[in-house]
Amino acid sequence: MSNQAKIWYFAYGSNLNVDQMKSRIGLWQLSKRAVARNYKLVFNVYSKKLNGYMVNMQESENFEDTVPGVVYHLTLDQLNKLQKFEGIEPVDIRVELEDGNEISHAKVFIWKTTEKEHEPPNDYKRVIEQGLLQHGYPESRARKIFSRFEKVHPIK
Repeated sequence: MSNQAKIWYFAYGSNLNVDQMKSRIGLWQLSKRAVARNYKLVFNVYSKKLNGYMVNMQESENFEDTVPGVVYHLTLDQLNKLQKFEGIEPVDIRVELEDGNEISHAKVFIWKTTEKEHEPPNDYKRVIEQGLLQHGYPESRARKIFSRFEKVHPIK
């Protein structure tokens, strides 16, 4: 890995998936579980590649709203490779680590859109769930993200 300066990047969608990240940027030296507080996950960014909607983060006034994710310690070259995949400029965000510390200037990709939320494709959901599990999140936390899309059958 290069000796150039490292940048913290917060992943909350399919870039949680270790296999996908390796294929996009190669290896990294460090990653840690983290949450973005006062944000919630929404599936409101249409992807032609997925033929469906992918995840995005939306600011929330509710302190209890958190987005689970991972911060990767990357080189600038690696972040630039990710930016090509994402197609937008990263922005700074504050994230909290599990040990109580915080990173005040992690980079993250957030799309500016007013599109309403749609259920994401099943394959895309599996990639995100697998990424959360790969980083040690409990299965219940991974399932909770998609629970709002589960079909509720009325009682007869």
